[in-house]
Amino acid sequence: MTNKFAVAIHTRGSEREDRERSSESREYEVRIETRAKEISERIAALEKSPIPNLWGSADSVMRVLEWLERQEARLRWLVRVAKYSEGANRTALWLEAGRVLAHLEGFLSMLARARCA
Repeated sequence: MTNKFAVAIHTRGSEREDRERSSESREYEVRIETRAKEISERIAALEKSPIPNLWGSADSVMRVLEWLERQEARLRWLVRVAKYSEGANRTALWLEAGRVLAHLEGFLSMLARARCA
């Protein structure tokens, strides 16, 4: 048997945990959105830059830039849809956006190192 007092304490504790999780997820979402904007700016700058033309064959450069554009568009779509989703879908979309973002950041970092070498 549980008493009403124990149920009330449990409920208040759960609400507090939900608020904490929710604030943590909001912070995560803001970080992802901010980093996604930075990636978009970096890719746009790279596309306008004359440097890709110095990398080598025009076909391979164009393929890399097109791939980056597609991945960046996918990231923008994920962020946009995640912002207006709820519950488990929202969580899954933000996590997927985080994975795509990490992949793009890693790729751009590798590209920068390759250009410097």
